[in-house]
Amino acid sequence: MELGGVLPAEPVAAPRHRPHPAQVACLIVGWAVIVFALHGMISNPGANPSNLFRLLIGLNVVNDALVIPVVLAISLLVRRALPRWAILPVQVGLFASSVVVLYAYPLLGGWAHTTRAGPSRLPHDYADSLAWVLGIIWVVCALGAIGARQWRRRPASS
Repeated sequence: MELGGVLPAEPVAAPRHRPHPAQVACLIVGWAVIVFALHGMISNPGANPSNLFRLLIGLNVVNDALVIPVVLAISLLVRRALPRWAILPVQVGLFASSVVVLYAYPLLGGWAHTTRAGPSRLPHDYADSLAWVLGIIWVVCALGAIGARQWRRRPASS
């Protein structure tokens, strides 16, 4: 049907999204981990599925209500407060620091120290080691920021 001498436009199909091979690989690995965890939960006679389910829900709520807003607020502050050349090194430092602290948290808490475990369990000063690792991360990020700043200042040669 013609409207005022103009033909109506035919609908154009949106291009189909094809996932990147890395996305497919991550999806396969993620599902394999989930299946492995479910198998372990079901096959372990000492596991309590209802407690594990409550822990999973609780961790998801804490992540969604606390961790994500804090991460978004920090990233917003970083983007607004820092010059452009320093954003990437600071973001890398924050990410690496958070992963290291998350990994070290049980060691810092000393959860393996029990009378039955003996003195050989967790024999080191993990707070001191954590401070050293975080210091190294931030020195490397500072060197990366300095390098990025120098690279941006370099005049383009023709």
